[in-house]
Amino acid sequence: MGFSVFGHVDDDGYTDDGYTDAGDVDAADAFGGFGYGSWAMDGGRGDADGVPLNALRLSLVENTSPVVLMRARTISAARARMMDDLAYELDARTGLATISGRVRGSSSPSSRYTVNVYFHTDTGDVTGGGCTCPAYARGYDICKHMAALVLAFVAGPEAFSGYGAKSAVRSSRGLLAAMQRIDEQEETARQAKRRAAMIAAGTSDGAGGRRGAGSDPRAPHPGDVELTPILACLSGRWSVQFRVGVRGGVSYVLKSIDDLLDDVRYQRYREYGKKLAFTHTRGMFDDRSRALLVFLDRVADVRRAVDVQDTRYGRLGGVELGRHLTLAVSEVARLLDLVAGGEIGLVLDSWYMSSPSTVRVEASGAADGTVFAPIVTMTRISGDGGVDGYALAGTPPVAAVIAGERGVWLMLPPADGDGRAVRPGGATLSRRGRETLHVSAAGYRFVRCPKALEPVADLLPVVCAPPDADDARGTAAGERIAFDDAPLFARTLLPRLLDGGLLPAGNVPKEIALMRPVECEPEFYLDRDEKGVTCEAKARYGSREMTVVPQRGGDFAPGLTPEVGAGRDFGAERAMLDLVRTYFTVGAPNAPARIGRDETTRIVALFDEGLDALRAQGKVFTTPAFDRMLAPKPPSVKVGLSVKSNLVEISPIADEVPPDEVGSLLAAYRRRQRFHRLKDGTFVDLRGADLDALDRFAGDFDLSEGELDAGPVTLPGMQAFLLDGELAGTGVVKEPSFMAYVDELKTIDPERYQVPEPLARVLRPYQVDGYRWLRTLCDKGFGGILADEMGLGKSVQLITLLVALAEGRRGDDAGASRERALPSLIVCPASLVYNWAAEFAKFAPGVRAVTVAGTKAERRAAIARYAGDGAPAVLITSYDLLRRDVDDYRGARFDVMALDEAQVIKNHTTKIAKAVKTVTAAHRFALTGTPIENRLSELWSIFDFLMPGLLGSYKRFHERYELPISNARAADASSAEGRAAAQVNPEGERVARRLQALVGVFIKRRLKSQVLTDLPDKIETTVTVQLEGEQRKLYAAHEQRLRKQLEHEADDDFATSKIRILAELTGLRQICCDPRLLYANAKDRSAKLAAIAELVSSCMSEGKKALVFSQFTGFLDLIGERLDSEGVDWYRIDGSTPKKRRLELVDRFNADDTPVFLISLKAGNTGLNLVGASVVIHADPWWNAAAQDQATDRAHRIGQRRDVDVYRIVAKDTIEERILELQHTKSALARQFTDASALAGAAPASIASLTRDDLLGLLE
Repeated sequence: MGFSVFGHVDDDGYTDDGYTDAGDVDAADAFGGFGYGSWAMDGGRGDADGVPLNALRLSLVENTSPVVLMRARTISAARARMMDDLAYELDARTGLATISGRVRGSSSPSSRYTVNVYFHTDTGDVTGGGCTCPAYARGYDICKHMAALVLAFVAGPEAFSGYGAKSAVRSSRGLLAAMQRIDEQEETARQAKRRAAMIAAGTSDGAGGRRGAGSDPRAPHPGDVELTPILACLSGRWSVQFRVGVRGGVSYVLKSIDDLLDDVRYQRYREYGKKLAFTHTRGMFDDRSRALLVFLDRVADVRRAVDVQDTRYGRLGGVELGRHLTLAVSEVARLLDLVAGGEIGLVLDSWYMSSPSTVRVEASGAADGTVFAPIVTMTRISGDGGVDGYALAGTPPVAAVIAGERGVWLMLPPADGDGRAVRPGGATLSRRGRETLHVSAAGYRFVRCPKALEPVADLLPVVCAPPDADDARGTAAGERIAFDDAPLFARTLLPRLLDGGLLPAGNVPKEIALMRPVECEPEFYLDRDEKGVTCEAKARYGSREMTVVPQRGGDFAPGLTPEVGAGRDFGAERAMLDLVRTYFTVGAPNAPARIGRDETTRIVALFDEGLDALRAQGKVFTTPAFDRMLAPKPPSVKVGLSVKSNLVEISPIADEVPPDEVGSLLAAYRRRQRFHRLKDGTFVDLRGADLDALDRFAGDFDLSEGELDAGPVTLPGMQAFLLDGELAGTGVVKEPSFMAYVDELKTIDPERYQVPEPLARVLRPYQVDGYRWLRTLCDKGFGGILADEMGLGKSVQLITLLVALAEGRRGDDAGASRERALPSLIVCPASLVYNWAAEFAKFAPGVRAVTVAGTKAERRAAIARYAGDGAPAVLITSYDLLRRDVDDYRGARFDVMALDEAQVIKNHTTKIAKAVKTVTAAHRFALTGTPIENRLSELWSIFDFLMPGLLGSYKRFHERYELPISNARAADASSAEGRAAAQVNPEGERVARRLQALVGVFIKRRLKSQVLTDLPDKIETTVTVQLEGEQRKLYAAHEQRLRKQLEHEADDDFATSKIRILAELTGLRQICCDPRLLYANAKDRSAKLAAIAELVSSCMSEGKKALVFSQFTGFLDLIGERLDSEGVDWYRIDGSTPKKRRLELVDRFNADDTPVFLISLKAGNTGLNLVGASVVIHADPWWNAAAQDQATDRAHRIGQRRDVDVYRIVAKDTIEERILELQHTKSALARQFTDASALAGAAPASIASLTRDDLLGLLE
């Protein structure tokens, strides 16, 4: 039963559109999460005592409108007051349960409605019910009272009388049905015995009352009743009737097949006459009769299914099956299958003029073991002028062919050994003539047609026809063929008769055999001359050959003489001519068909499809001249890679195609042409061409057809590593010079670059490896990203490189002495300028490290003094100062330029990014642990600084890499599973692998877990706090307001109001920290503040020191006040702290006993060494996990001797939990191109670029 889920009207204020005093109500809202895990709040439970309560509940939710559910829940919650007379009843036979009760009206408590609901105990599906309320009376499927009754039952079925009263174990449905079926059969047998006893006593329990012993109906035993079918074939139409009786006893004509089927279906008792009456169960019939009953059921179903419904007849379909049932031929065959091996009644005349004859239905062959094997003879009929025609006669005669699914049946009339029809007793006539219509079926029989004859079975009644009724002789006069129809016979019937074995070849007159067509074998001859391509066509008939093209007068004229026309297949010859005309021009009668030399399109069509079409119709013969038109094999073009003068040279290598035609060949291949014509006229088959490597290469590097035809293509050496990764397999030939060039960077010779003293005693092995990698890139003229995890000493690796260059230790490189005299430039965040100066003083005191700081005049003087030739120094400046002084750097030249914390230039549109890219330097490097924080465009911006052109323009990079990868990952991130698995589709993965191959060799990243086996563990824990009281209310109100703003914001308006919405998000995060950040008069109740104070107290008790990071300086103020109130000392760094003061505080914290350091995330997440702390507390999560990881690495770095505990304080059921999910997604992108084992993918954009739907997702 399907329930309406739309409007509803009842006595409690419903309208057709829902409640008059409420808006749209979602089903989940109506039940406080009904169906989504919160059912326990209403006392719901799972399956109990065999009743699937959960399934029943879900059935109600799915089929009832939300407004009805909400009101029903209110009634159900007050069950004790609103309901009484609750009852439960189960029908064990059907598995249907009924719950009932009386329910008070909610608006008029004096009204009491009687309610009942039906449901299935196997599935929980609600199947129906009723209620006496006005709403249900007006035609609605379910009302709130019915829904409330179901909810009350699900919440507490024990309250319903009759529930659980029976055994907790219920019979399974299948077993119960089997027991009931056996019980019915035994009851039928018992009834039969009782009736037999009544008959013996002279009584009857039927409608006939008491009878005399001599006239009582005979009660048959089970299995004794038999149905006898009687077939009739009247004027070519088949029908059947039945007799019903007892084996060996009396039988009666069945007056209605419909009544019989109904009697059996409903096990009715019926009297047929004085000697037959019984209850119609299937067990009363014998085996064959039960099969006939199934047959009749199916036939009746077919009749009713195809008939149009007509209610005038009182039964579906308007079909009434009476005494006679008309059968299709296939149904007659099925009936014969059922009675095979037995007998059947047969009538060949009117039902009213003939008595049925009993005939045999042979199971296989004849009763005497012979097999049906007809023989056909063909004789001439002579006339005054010669042969007038021919006669066909076959024996034995076949009266009808009956084809079915399981084979073919033949109806054979009685015949003697000579094939003449006979009557029982030896009479020679099968009919008496026109004076009577009576035709006897005596002596007929049904036999199965042998499988070998089934293909020609339809011909048997023709060629083995019984004698004509007008033939007084009663002999098989046969079928006649006029002489003029002999060719038609030879073309049509004769091949089938011969192939089917009906007509032996020796029985066919010679002239008829000559007329039989021999199979036409088309032959096509192709040649090439100075004018083009020619074609001749010939039709071969055994040893005879007829020319079709060129046409030579009468050869193609129809005729019947054996010498010319007899046996020719003119249809096949015309098809040959039409096919040749499709591809060639058929001209003069004695000239071959032709394609002109310059008709390239037609020649291509011939090679493309014409040759296949000719071969499909016949044999094709070609001359060597024609064969030379087509290249012997499809072209294969390989890509050869070599290196000359630091340039990659790419040369197409092809044997079948000249080098200056490779471009045009590829153009044809891309247009999906099947053939391409070379300049010398040769055609190449592109269907099997091996051009994938060339196509991929030309597409990736935007090479035109002309560039490929012009000869070898050169590319910058930095593209060699992409080519090495992308162009692999059988289509690429990598020369030794190319392999050596690639291997030099992939496998660095440790003996080539020695570490300068005294740094050799300081560097760890992985740092030595990093220095040699930087040095190799330097010598190759490349740049790169040193992307080691925070705390692994990226700065000392760069310092080692600069020291080695300053000392002139260039290994085998002796050609860059002038450049080595140039100064180097390090650009870093302002907070790290003096850190770098201190690092040089510590590790390379011999290198002049100059900080470009102070006033504008001081900075300009420093640049002018040290940024020229012959002044080997290292200049250190900040990003902001370089942006201001960019004009002063325009004339300066540097040997090495390095960007520390290079993610600063991730946005290529900023002035800082543009400024650093204008500075001239021979070698450029970037130091950053997070080359990608949000988007792939950040990676492009860094490489645009390092090696402009490697990734092309940003527009091209966006289209080729960023967009496909981002779209692929976004599709998989649409579900929680997709976000977790970080999987992409094949296209996104392919593009990502290509980008990895392009940039991977220029990025070196090591993790602490990989290289610092002695570094203590980092233990990360998420501490979840529950907002309560005023804090929870304020958060809920702000979240609801922001959600409504987003839902009602038009797409056009969203772009202009985005800053305001992002400010609202910040407000939500501030409330999560402490409401006082947003409301000065808010109560001092912050769940996070209490958690942080507790963590600090625990750290102090264990003798540990803690770093507390927050993005909100106001929250740091409140944390400081809380620490002060508890007598805890602390230091603090934020954006207002001067650079030198920061270093002083760091040194003091690492040296003294101050237990807490409060740090703003932006001011203290880079450049600080705080190994004195072993506990890191992130008071609030930031959108980007990389920024938090950088802050954590202030403590978890070289020099740390204790395990580092990292605590993230997150407010439960708030936006902060969704921020953690966003962090996870962004981390996947960061790993993508710095960790070769990472899966392909791309993260969502930064918070500023989130869409309205993204923001709504954060509020879910």
